Amino acid sequence: MRIARLHTAQGPELAVVAADGGTWQRSGIAAEGDWITPDTLAQMADAAGPPEPIDPALLLPPVVPRCIVGVGLNYRAHAAEHGKAMPDTPTLFLKHPRSLAAPFGNLPLHPASAQLDYEAELGIVIGRHIFNPTPAEAVAAIAGWVIVQDYTLRDLARPETLAIAKGGPSMAPIGPWLTTLDVVSLEAASRLAISCRVNGELRQDASTADMHIGPAPLVHHIARYLPLGPGDVIATGSPNGSGVGMTPSCWLAAGDVIETEITGLGAMRQQVTGPA
Repeated sequence: MRIARLHTAQGPELAVVAADGGTWQRSGIAAEGDWITPDTLAQMADAAGPPEPIDPALLLPPVVPRCIVGVGLNYRAHAAEHGKAMPDTPTLFLKHPRSLAAPFGNLPLHPASAQLDYEAELGIVIGRHIFNPTPAEAVAAIAGWVIVQDYTLRDLARPETLAIAKGGPSMAPIGPWLTTLDVVSLEAASRLAISCRVNGELRQDASTADMHIGPAPLVHHIARYLPLGPGDVIATGSPNGSGVGMTPSCWLAAGDVIETEITGLGAMRQQVTGPA
């Protein structure tokens, strides 16, 4: 299934999105807190509302993670772009949960930096509580996939300041909906086309096949150290083509439009506005 979380006057509601991404069926099921449960997913399969055209303005982040884990240097071409060797173990960081944003909306410039950059990423959504799992338990904990746009303040992207480089307002849009494994399998997720356009110009154009460490090993490794639970998100790293890798480097500015797409998962869109 493709499950969207949308704004209504009564509060967030879940909807089933059609395969073409053009319509949804509202379920009447409230979508607050850790809504990813076997019971809720079973109910979603029987969503009975009539098909309606999707209104992107109503889309909310499909989940509300308590923990957003980022992975650095996980694409071979991206590491080469930076002149760095691939790490033996995943390079991890945390994004502030309050940087979460809807898949369509505005991205304010940050008053502390003039080097706002984009990084298109595949996101893993966790569906159950896990800590120190076996490899099989790690796989079983994957509920599905989202797109993540990991915005970064490049001049602050140092180990000692990485939390503030990644955690500003609206710098973690995710969506446009949760795509479960019955639609995009674990194997298929390792060969998806991923792209990012800025003002219509294709900047990132790659495949998740270029990942150094795949989704299942990432979940297994991260959950050895961090407890994860329903709705948490792992951003699996970004391919080459971000602004820092251009010559000269090219930063986002007010008015820029960023469109991020992953085959089978949909697309997101943000427009850069003045400072928050």
